[in-house]
Amino acid sequence: STVNNRGLVVLPYVKNLSEALRRIFGTYGVQTCFKPSWTLRQWLVAPKDKTPKEQRCGVIYHIQCAGQTNRGPCTETYIGETERALKTRFSEHKRPSSTTSEVSQHIHIESPGHSVTLDKVHIPDPEQDHPARGVKEAIHTRAPQPSLNRDGGRFRPSAAPDSLPTTSRLRPPGKQPA
Repeated sequence: STVNNRGLVVLPYVKNLSEALRRIFGTYGVQTCFKPSWTLRQWLVAPKDKTPKEQRCGVIYHIQCAGQTNRGPCTETYIGETERALKTRFSEHKRPSSTTSEVSQHIHIESPGHSVTLDKVHIPDPEQDHPARGVKEAIHTRAPQPSLNRDGGRFRPSAAPDSLPTTSRLRPPGKQPA
């Protein structure tokens, strides 16, 4: 028996997952087509220069302490978010007079001699939208539970699963969003 054609769905191609989805949709009579998630043009053409990391706004950022302990490199980390330029927020974390920054407390009071550097800051997710950025910060802090994040951020996703998918898993290796 043949199943009536009930439409068409176009999905980005993801190895192994796409083939399974095609079989599932096919059983319901839905035709599937796949498009590449990254085209050759996207890989090769950059119409404008990338914004330097320190000038990027609306980002979630990950700071790793560069200090040394008697057991090796310091493992203290912090994940935060900022609407302003990363350099502006980072300089606030480094300021000795900052009483609200967990990073400042760590490098100036709890572990004198430890430091953080802007070139070691990682941006796991850019996000311009303020509410969405708060949610993404909560997701990024939930799994690794950074040691210097004491307040938990703006959102606390208590009902969220422990292994949430992130958009970075769908990007080709080494390819970061603009």
